[in-house]
Parts: sequence; structure tokens; C-alpha cells
Amino acid sequence: FTQRVAQNRVPKGMSKEGFECIQYITRNVNVPLQTTDVAKHIGRSRSWLSARFKQELELDPSTYIMQCKLKAARALLVHSDRSLSEISTYLCFSSQSYFQTVFKKQFGITPKQYRDQNRKTR
Repeated sequence: FTQRVAQNRVPKGMSKEGFECIQYITRNVNVPLQTTDVAKHIGRSRSWLSARFKQELELDPSTYIMQCKLKAARALLVHSDRSLSEISTYLCFSSQSYFQTVFKKQFGITPKQYRDQNRKTR
């Protein structure tokens, strides 16, 4: 219960709306999600949301969305037996190839290499 309360507390220096956006993105990594969807969720414009993200997180919303999807992908690679194709589909990447390219660019290894490395240590 304490962890859940802490997860719902707005971090210092962040607006309530910014925090709501982060929570919305985190809860929706497995649906096609764009900056406009997040802005609509809080009743603001896309440009307002982009400016707020840059101010509070020093990155744009689409980058944050991708970071969340890749974080979820890492967890699925280690803690599930889903195929790369299933993971890329579940996280709404346009293709498995694109998923692999983005993953490798971010982490320096392919999703399969990541899975193999992290499963050996479990």
C-alpha cells in the first residue's frame, strides 16, 4: 500500500498535469500512443504538452513514450517467454524490424542478445 501511495505522489518540481501524463503513458505502453493522445487525456494542446515535458523532463513526449515502451520490452524479454514478434506487436511497434532497430540503437545490443544475457543471470 505504501508503495502505491508513493507512486501516486507528484515528484518535487513536477506539475500535477506533467505527472498525470507520465502515469497515463506508463499505463498505456501497449496501445498506439502519440503526443496528441496524451495531450487530449489532460485537456491540453500538443504544443503545451511538448513545452511542459521539455521544461520538466528535458525531453519531448514522444521520446518519453518510446523510453517507456523500451523499458517494458526489457521486462518482457527477461520475464516472459513471448517471442520478439509478440513483444513488438504487444507494444505497438510498426514492425518487429523497427522494434529491433530502436532497441539496438538505445541499448547497443539486440533484443535477443539482451534476453540471452539477462536470462543467464536469473
